[in-house]
Amino acid sequence: MDSEFKILTHVNGDYLHLKLIGKFNGVSARQLIDLLWRYVRNVSTVIIHTSSLAKDIQFAQDEFRDDLLFLRKQPVRFIVTGEFASLFS
Repeated sequence: MDSEFKILTHVNGDYLHLKLIGKFNGVSARQLIDLLWRYVRNVSTVIIHTSSLAKDIQFAQDEFRDDLLFLRKQPVRFIVTGEFASLFS
């Protein structure tokens, strides 16, 4: 895992809370997608908190959005909060 990026994970019943902290780039985007795949079949709702991301965000957003769109076809609801929520739309 990139030392300048962390994902804090908390499962509360059927809810998965993810707090993204630090620099969000291509490597950290892949880490997030991989983590989501591990949990997506075991929870009903994923809540992603983005307010702790660094303001300098640089990565291949199109590839990330394609992966995220595929994940959204799974039977799970995604809620994204915080300043950088638009990255996930």
